[in-house]
Amino acid sequence: MFGGGRKSSDTPIGVDVGDHTIRMIQFTHDGDKPAAVAAASRPLGRDVNPKLGDAYHQAVSDVIRDMLATGHFRGHRVVSCLPAASLQYKNIRLPKMPRDELAPAVQFEASERLKFSGDAMNVQFFDAGEVLQGQDARQEVILLAAPKRFIEAHVRSLQACDLEPCAIDAVPAALARCFERAHPTDEQDQAVRVVIDVGYTGTKVLIVRGQRICFFKLIDIGGWHLDQALATRLELPPSAAAEARRGWMTSDSNATHDARIASALEPLIEELSREIGLCLRYYSVTFRGRRPEEAWIVGGESANAWLWARLCEDASLKPSVNDPLASLNLTTVQQQIGGPDQWSGWGVAVGLALRQVSPSKRKRRGAA
Repeated sequence: MFGGGRKSSDTPIGVDVGDHTIRMIQFTHDGDKPAAVAAASRPLGRDVNPKLGDAYHQAVSDVIRDMLATGHFRGHRVVSCLPAASLQYKNIRLPKMPRDELAPAVQFEASERLKFSGDAMNVQFFDAGEVLQGQDARQEVILLAAPKRFIEAHVRSLQACDLEPCAIDAVPAALARCFERAHPTDEQDQAVRVVIDVGYTGTKVLIVRGQRICFFKLIDIGGWHLDQALATRLELPPSAAAEARRGWMTSDSNATHDARIASALEPLIEELSREIGLCLRYYSVTFRGRRPEEAWIVGGESANAWLWARLCEDASLKPSVNDPLASLNLTTVQQQIGGPDQWSGWGVAVGLALRQVSPSKRKRRGAA
């Protein structure tokens, strides 16, 4: 199944289980520039979603097993993530407290606010930093919660492929790690970066200041919603609408057809750009810092220039389609990852593969 024994310089395999696509990539360290040794991408199926339970996890296993059979990956260690839509996200504010007291406080707040028992959910969090609430200093925290039964089923789907999960990472952390690699910062650099990841079932908005994740939100508008809007407006079957929009994204259609598609999608794009603007406003008001001016647009739905330019218009952002594979040696996997117009969808997988896993965590299957 695998292409050979793992070398000590190899990273774990990064397994991005996305909305309807699974991407896997692995690197080896080639001096200061990681070199990809294997990569694969397969559709999970547009009708397959986490709500299907066991059928969903079986589909994930089947697709990953097929990718391993042909992908020349080395070793068994993987760092994976859950689909972003399967988690709950919430910003909370707590009194300032020592780091060792923060984790149990977040766990308690999560159980109170999300209404679950302590054994039902797994909670992770990002310390977004100190904020002022009136005259009081508070701690801004982004908590992420997922059902333990879903995490356990996800781990079993990986183990069924003879893989060893070293960690189940969070999508925001993987995205931030990928872009930190492409554009390194030091502890003194407080530049604010916005990453907008437009996926099939939703859009992720990530704001990072320096090396700290300050904001993350999942907006329930993605490629699926665009296809549905187009199908309704043009009175097309959903499959035909999806095909038309894909052709339009790659400029494989005439000008009249382009105008009709753009007009049909305009209301939904306005709503999405308004939501992005609210995210930026929340950041500016909460952290009282300089408003971000540029957004990096990534994700599987970011190929169309009109779409990402229009997304940023209402939010007064300068759009930049950023390459998450910058600074990486991709010679070996050029065929597997596709052309430059497809690279923006690889950000999460790259961030997962580049996660540093300590020896102690390597022994723990499914460590968070």
